[in-house]
Amino acid sequence: MSEYDDPELQDIADKLASDDVEMRRVGVLALVDSAEPEAADLLTQALKDPDPSVRREAAKVVDEFESADIADALLAALSDSDEAVRNAAAHALADLKDTDAAQPLLDALKGSDDPFVIIGVLGALKPMRLAESCEPALAMLQHSDAGVRREAVSVLGWLRSPANLPVLMERAREDSDPDVRRVAVSALSYGDPDSVVDALLGGLRDDNWQVRTEAASMIGKLRMRAALQSLIEATRDAFWQVREKAVEALGTLGDPKAVEAVGVCTDDPVSNLRKAAVGALGEIGDARASAYVESALDDPDPDVRKTALWAQSKLRVAS
Repeated sequence: MSEYDDPELQDIADKLASDDVEMRRVGVLALVDSAEPEAADLLTQALKDPDPSVRREAAKVVDEFESADIADALLAALSDSDEAVRNAAAHALADLKDTDAAQPLLDALKGSDDPFVIIGVLGALKPMRLAESCEPALAMLQHSDAGVRREAVSVLGWLRSPANLPVLMERAREDSDPDVRRVAVSALSYGDPDSVVDALLGGLRDDNWQVRTEAASMIGKLRMRAALQSLIEATRDAFWQVREKAVEALGTLGDPKAVEAVGVCTDDPVSNLRKAAVGALGEIGDARASAYVESALDDPDPDVRKTALWAQSKLRVAS
């Protein structure tokens, strides 16, 4: 007796019940083309298949389904013995973005000590921006696993609550893991410039170049004029990525005091930095930048030369 009225769906069900692993994998792929609601039930079945290759295929195609019913199966897959299945499930959860799945996710946070599961759940909660995720995310800031703390910081950043700024600034300054500090610096992007300036200036002095790069970028986005001198000093950073973000931020601020520091970067060995510096000089629009911009017209990199032409036109308008 057929379990499904739809012949196509029944054929998929038969494939998934086959003793042949390859046939079951074919059944998983056929699920993607099925528009029937029952297809989600069959996908859940495939996520529990005894063969990891079938489970991997199921986790890969799960983002084709929008049913919140799949969330429970994906949560279970986060603890799968196969790493590829766990990774695929984590990515699928992050793409689910279905608020109907929120409660199972929140419950999973309370019931798991596995860092990978916690990271996967926090990643799924982040784009939902639910107020209910704030409390568990705050609790996870004390977790011993740096990946958990990083994802918790990210969740709080997405919530954009002023009440969370103090703990985010604390993580930016004091967390032992540089990646957590970097994400915390990025999460400060919604803060009032006056309230987060000290944390971002601290980020510019961080031992890790990626944290410094993120801090320079955030200072530019928040247009922190109080950070002008610190940005000028950052144009001499040992890492070109930091120098690049510093000159971009100085271009955003548009203060003529930065012309010389930015101008020096137009002669940097890294073409990306030279291009950023020439563009920043155009944004600043001060006549003292003309010599640097004119020199960049002969740069060996065509993108730098193109930017120099644009900057030159900006300087003419400004004069």
